[in-house]
Amino acid sequence: MELSYHYQEEHTTIFYGETFVSQLKKEAINQPILFLTNQRYYDLYAEKMTQSFPNKLAIDWYICGNTQCNQLSELHSLLSFAQRYPENQALLVIGFGNEGIMDLAGFFQKHTYLQSTLWLIPVSIRSMARALNPQRDILHGPNQSALQTTNLPERIIYDRTISEKQIEGKQIDFLIFICCGLVCDHPFLQNLYKNYPNREKLFNRPFAGMLEEIIYFYQEDAEQVSNYGKLFEQAFYLTENGHLLSASMKKFLGILMQLVWNSEIKTLSFQLKNFFIWLQHLGYPIMWPEEIPKMGYLENVLLLAEKSKKILVLEKIGIIDGYQLPNEQELLKTMASYERIVQEIRGI
Repeated sequence: MELSYHYQEEHTTIFYGETFVSQLKKEAINQPILFLTNQRYYDLYAEKMTQSFPNKLAIDWYICGNTQCNQLSELHSLLSFAQRYPENQALLVIGFGNEGIMDLAGFFQKHTYLQSTLWLIPVSIRSMARALNPQRDILHGPNQSALQTTNLPERIIYDRTISEKQIEGKQIDFLIFICCGLVCDHPFLQNLYKNYPNREKLFNRPFAGMLEEIIYFYQEDAEQVSNYGKLFEQAFYLTENGHLLSASMKKFLGILMQLVWNSEIKTLSFQLKNFFIWLQHLGYPIMWPEEIPKMGYLENVLLLAEKSKKILVLEKIGIIDGYQLPNEQELLKTMASYERIVQEIRGI
């Protein structure tokens, strides 16, 4: 199946419901191919994918690490690697991997001197979400954007036989669905609660049935969904011992903090405590990390707020009200509310 996807001035075609290999059988590819991928996916799939192309000698692989690979240093290495191609070479660039690969491939293809076409093959829901958002970031350091551009590929190919094998990342993927429910659609969030009530259901039920809904939400509000919790997330990178938290844990806590802050400045008619209990049943660690100083963290949120654009405020769950920045009193109330909810759940 295929869908036409538009966001602002960018557009692409999304192919899903069949494997990448079966897609290739319908194509006549007559230019060299450059795969950009992570080491993990090269090890697992390179041989199978290479065998699917008629001219196997025309395929190159550029292999990145398995972590955040959309770094300035990686882009520099990729540009050096690409010097092997003649100027104005027609080239098919295929980004196959995690979120960093989606950004690296998108930025490289947009600005290379080569006459190139871009396909993206996300390997998870979170890399699918990154593929759907045309903003491409190249980072300097763990979370500092150095370069930005916008670029959607000619096509996005979602191969569920690859994505559904990423079992260890399902909790991180599920945050994408939660953000869509919070920002775009309360009934969708309620359906998540019904269909994924606990950790067992989360790890054993596939996500593929919700793919079209995610595509729709991103077509309407990609920037808002992608940036939900971002300001609060970034503050962890500046806070003492913040390096002890994984990137996904920083993202998770950032989402929670923005939601609790929102509930302090707006009446959301939303049962935050029940929401936290559900997250705990799903296996998310809702306790504030002991190693992260609360006041130091809030100071960094304020520091970033002074330099940032206003962030999203919900009128109700699924309904956007406007944009503003948190102040000191609101943040103190936010942290107190967060602690109170967790203590009530723990029965303290």
